[in-house]
Amino acid sequence: MTTQALVPHELDTKKLWDSTVELSTCKRITSHDGRNPKTTIVVPILTCRCLWKRFQREAEDWIAPGGVLIADPQARNRRINAAYAQLWLADNRFQWAGLAAFASKQVGCGLLHAVTLDERIEAEKRAYQQLRDKAPQDLLDRRRLINIRPKSEEWHAWDQARQQNPLPQASNPLLGGAVATLQDQLKYVHEMLALGNTALFLDVYPLHRFYMVRGFEEMQTCLEDRNSLKDEVIWPIADKVEFGAFQTEVSDSFRAIESGNIAKGVDYMAAHEQLNILQPAMYDDPDFAKLMQGTQAGDVLSIVTGLFTGISEEIQLTLASQCKVTDDRRVSFSSNPFANLADKNQRMEFVGRAATQFDQLLKNPITRAQLERSIFEISTGMDIKP
Repeated sequence: MTTQALVPHELDTKKLWDSTVELSTCKRITSHDGRNPKTTIVVPILTCRCLWKRFQREAEDWIAPGGVLIADPQARNRRINAAYAQLWLADNRFQWAGLAAFASKQVGCGLLHAVTLDERIEAEKRAYQQLRDKAPQDLLDRRRLINIRPKSEEWHAWDQARQQNPLPQASNPLLGGAVATLQDQLKYVHEMLALGNTALFLDVYPLHRFYMVRGFEEMQTCLEDRNSLKDEVIWPIADKVEFGAFQTEVSDSFRAIESGNIAKGVDYMAAHEQLNILQPAMYDDPDFAKLMQGTQAGDVLSIVTGLFTGISEEIQLTLASQCKVTDDRRVSFSSNPFANLADKNQRMEFVGRAATQFDQLLKNPITRAQLERSIFEISTGMDIKP
């Protein structure tokens, strides 16, 4: 269970550009060159860079304790989900963070499905190999559609593994190459989902924490200095996206929050999230984009990521702690089998509808209570509920 919370820091009470320590504790350097010795007092000043480093370090502590990313993408995802949820619970104006808790949880659903399917494919393959090695006659009988004797334990083990595996004919020798290719594609989608989930968190979480602790005016003053940390932070998409580059959508989002226009703040932050971070980090990758389109997306994602539930069905985001719901907390992407998740316009339209639905549900006392309960559950770092 995740217990980490938004804790204060000794720098939080210091004013920008003021000394961070008492003058009496400052380092003194005396120079004896020349006739008159000179003493220089080194006074550490609270700079924008110091503040960004403080909030970036907090984000890294969530998912990279000791400076090393949590190796298990599912465990890392649960930490990300919890951090987003705790942001919203601490300040309900952070509506994007509340929505992000659900969206990130949905990524966790995808990671869970990917691991589960890969295990079931491999289980069927192993059971089939044992059947071939120990009871090949059972396979021959099955192909000839005869039943001259009771089936062996190996046959029943294979049959059970086959029924539990949603990928049809995974152990068919004639389809071995195709199954292996599909598994490689699924693993690649899994890796990209985890990459986007991690990078987005490292970008957006510190922005919210800076605003929460230091306020809008100071954030505006310091926003362009964030980029100075680019060589000191964990940033897994450095080859695709420059860390901390100034983006107007960030300023616009927190300006909207400051003025009380919460929904507009979500719109601006969603644009930053999707267009400035995820698009270049994930969707502009030709191989990943190809897997997000049409029939291939149905084949790959319906089984593995949980985003698709079938070739002709839709991508879903559930505003709940579990992966699937059937009520109005379920937001659909498209029923078009050729819908393209890599298309930024289609994706932004989907995100916009999800944000609107979230906003409307929050305004109803009954559904708001449901959302609050789900976000609290997510904030504990709970395992993903299928």
